[in-house]
Amino acid sequence: MFPGFTAADFDAYQAKKWKSNVFNRERLEVKQKLASLGRELQGAMIAPDGSPLAVEESVEHPALWNHKQVEAQHLYFSRNEGARKELDAIIERGKSLASMIDDPTPQRNHLFLAVTLTEQTIELSLKLHPDARVDRENLERKCEDHFEREKLLNLLRGLGQGYNVGITPELTSVAELDDARLIALMQSLGKPAQAPVLTLGTPQRLFYVGRAIPRAEATAAGAALADEAKTALQALLPVYRFISWSRENDFLSIKETLQKEKQQKRQKGLAKNDAVRIIRGMFSGKQGVVQEVDAKGGVRILVGKVAVKLDADDVAKS
Repeated sequence: MFPGFTAADFDAYQAKKWKSNVFNRERLEVKQKLASLGRELQGAMIAPDGSPLAVEESVEHPALWNHKQVEAQHLYFSRNEGARKELDAIIERGKSLASMIDDPTPQRNHLFLAVTLTEQTIELSLKLHPDARVDRENLERKCEDHFEREKLLNLLRGLGQGYNVGITPELTSVAELDDARLIALMQSLGKPAQAPVLTLGTPQRLFYVGRAIPRAEATAAGAALADEAKTALQALLPVYRFISWSRENDFLSIKETLQKEKQQKRQKGLAKNDAVRIIRGMFSGKQGVVQEVDAKGGVRILVGKVAVKLDADDVAKS
């Protein structure tokens, strides 16, 4: 059961401790509390397809993916591993090696909800990294439609007092958002930070919707903070579902791309007239020529004058 946070938990993220392994134990205790909070919240965090969102905690020690410093401890909710794999192949095509080294975490590729503890606050938010290309472009394309943009505007303004929206670090109250500002926000989603040289570790500009709870208020709440976190994240779930790409929320026609790639994977790159060698079954070791490849990965091979029906896994290109 989630016990609540103490002042010492927040103090574990003082700037003087960020880069030191000496404080890993302090941060591990906070991570364990966040894991406990995650178990209490997970049942309420439901993806657009009805499955629970996957829950994951950030690492508590300085590492490559936090640029050798631990400024905060995070609890993430995002699409499950199977759904990630389906999209990662598309997302990573356009990413440079330097980009993947700079931040190899799954949260870079996918929209996520987060509980974040820093020295001064607990933050309850939805975040979208510019490299989360499928979710980002789905949002951009969706908001080109006036009626869809109006739905998002109503969702954001309906969050109420205390919630902010923007591209970090520039945030504004959701109450101040209007159609013109939302259009400007959408136009700036994929733009890089305005810096002369972007080096590894440069803070990314994330699309952000959320609210922060001061540490004094969070510690005073004790275990009841779990209810407040649940209320805040459930309020953000409709925004998550609006943005998150799925087969039912596909404004990019990716569904057809995924189906085509699945078919190509089954067919193992084989095509009519390819010379192949059979590697399994009673014809193993024989040479042949592909006559036909079907969508399910079945192949018809001409071996001499005999046509043999096999699976694409049973042959290799000569």
